[in-house]
Amino acid sequence: MTRVPIERSPLSEEQRRKRRRLAILSILVAGGVGVTLVTYALLQPGPPLRILSVAVSPERPAPGDTLTVVAAVQGGTLLMPVSASITFATFFGDGGGGGGSMAHAGDNRYQGRLGPFANGTEVWFVVSAATGSEGPAISPEMTLDVGTVARNGSSGIAIAQVTQIPTNPDPLDTVVVTAQVTSKSKTLQVSFSWMAFYRNGQGGGEGSMIQDTSGNWTTGGMFVPPVMPRFSGTVYYYRIAAIDGTQNTATSAVFNYTLR
Repeated sequence: MTRVPIERSPLSEEQRRKRRRLAILSILVAGGVGVTLVTYALLQPGPPLRILSVAVSPERPAPGDTLTVVAAVQGGTLLMPVSASITFATFFGDGGGGGGSMAHAGDNRYQGRLGPFANGTEVWFVVSAATGSEGPAISPEMTLDVGTVARNGSSGIAIAQVTQIPTNPDPLDTVVVTAQVTSKSKTLQVSFSWMAFYRNGQGGGEGSMIQDTSGNWTTGGMFVPPVMPRFSGTVYYYRIAAIDGTQNTATSAVFNYTLR
């Protein structure tokens, strides 16, 4: 059998141009769909911002130990990732405070380190988290004793009747905190520590309280943190600590307010 070849007529230049345009158009459409899908995925909101847990080790630190704090945080997206920070204050054996950013440790975990601290130090710390559109989320506050902190001694030191004026401050207000501190010892040192949390960061400070004419201890006009942004929504935590001449100690509960 003899095969007869089928001759195809060559494409005209106009047909070749149409085919090239169709091919380019198909590529552009496919690329546009891909970009749309990627953009849609990136713009999807993440889960609500929450601090799921905070763990610290060692749980009973000895003097000189470095504390490792690990927080599990839910939330954030690829375009607006979570940033986590730790803020702390110390009392008695060491005094002061500080904090900073926590390092991403994989998955939804963030890690930071504190210390080392001297014997007899109480460490008070809080983890906070924020994204570009949410926050701050704030963990429950935690305290740890380093070594032995003297408590419940015979001097009976105690802190009571903590008051705050105004109770619902705005960014222009000066907040004054007053407390009753009692002890059988005639020597008393009373201190005040605060933390502030806002979307783009955190900070804190401390100072001595003074005794007013009624015998109560007060921050007076001291509590005006000029280095801190003072805008609506900033969350403040504060706490009072006292030590007397017998080295017996007392601390108040943690109080907080949000600038309206």
